[in-house]
Amino acid sequence: MEQEEEEDCTAQESTEILQLEHHIVYSASYQVPVIYFKASFSDGSPLSHKEIFEYIIPDAYQNAVVSQNDHPILGTPCWYIHPCDTRSLMNTMTFDPLDYIKVWLSVYGPIVKCSVPISMFTE
Repeated sequence: MEQEEEEDCTAQESTEILQLEHHIVYSASYQVPVIYFKASFSDGSPLSHKEIFEYIIPDAYQNAVVSQNDHPILGTPCWYIHPCDTRSLMNTMTFDPLDYIKVWLSVYGPIVKCSVPISMFTE
């Protein structure tokens, strides 16, 4: 009987609903776009830095530089991917300048679960 009680007490995996809100803002100082995002649990409580990396940032991007600061337009606290390496990374790629935002977002978007549909690149 004791063994049955132990089996009944095993922890069940819970599914947490997260809310993500993304904003693209041009950085005048770095002269590149920056992706700002808000991340919260369904009850509205914000995710911590540790939780951002646990729930949002895929394992392949665990070295991403994610910081928190006030949104430059809204003035509310947001997370963002620091733009310090954006210009050098974008300079390594060849693309039509009119596609800059699409290419940039296809690189930086997946880091924060903001994927670009492939249909954006088909004519």
